[in-house]
Amino acid sequence: MGEFATINIDRAVATAAANRAKQQGLTTEDYVSQLLLRDMEREPGEKSILAYDHAELGSEFVLDREEGESDASYDDRSSHFSKLFP
Repeated sequence: MGEFATINIDRAVATAAANRAKQQGLTTEDYVSQLLLRDMEREPGEKSILAYDHAELGSEFVLDREEGESDASYDDRSSHFSKLFP
């Protein structure tokens, strides 16, 4: 059996977790369990990136072109964003 540890969670973090759980239609317990399971599935040193789309449904997103960016680079970047945020 593994060892247990006690962790302290800041009130702001607990509130944020409760709000995210509610947005996803989950209980806070289920949301935190999902986060812990995802964390345990990662390899040591592996990084994860979470992307959140805070735009309202139906809002239009306009991708800015970087200064000096080629058409091919812009089209490629635009394609990636379209796949991430349909």
